[in-house]
Amino acid sequence: MNFRHCLALSRPVDIVPNWRLQMPGRVAVVGAFLNVLLFCLLASAASAAETKSKPFTPYFAALKADEVHFRKGPGRQYDILWTYRSLGLPVEVTASHEHWRRVRDSSGAEGWVYFRLLTRLRMALTSPWQKEKTTIALYRKANVDSPLVANLEPGVKVLVKSCTGKWCKVSVASFRGWIIQKKLWGVYPGEIIQ
Repeated sequence: MNFRHCLALSRPVDIVPNWRLQMPGRVAVVGAFLNVLLFCLLASAASAAETKSKPFTPYFAALKADEVHFRKGPGRQYDILWTYRSLGLPVEVTASHEHWRRVRDSSGAEGWVYFRLLTRLRMALTSPWQKEKTTIALYRKANVDSPLVANLEPGVKVLVKSCTGKWCKVSVASFRGWIIQKKLWGVYPGEIIQ
């Protein structure tokens, strides 16, 4: 490279009459690069702001396998806290990290589970908080004056078919009927399921 080329590369930016800048070759490339970099930074900031504006919404799911490990953190490298051997056990998903979900069982115990071990099939437990030997009524219709189909013990897993906000239509074994919604763990108070 000769001296004239060095002078050409180091010359100042020319100012044109309409006050726009003309950039020589390499300066134009650097300017374009800076524009792209600025665009990327703004786009990632907008994406981060959008992510922060969409908080995680908890939901109920059920265990999809006969054996599911609850881990201390979101990954196989974390210790196993508990192993559940209860297909269809309802859990509340309280957080998400990549392919892992933090879940809570009816007793309040929490752990991380791989997402493929969960299903959105709605299962519920009948009054798991009741320790005394009382029964939960399963009615033929969504009315306490309706004939009784069965009396269920606390902690029985039921398949939730639908909920009105006050009553849930469920099935368990060969029984089908309606349970007062607030007697179930696995549906939110007032939640409507169709």
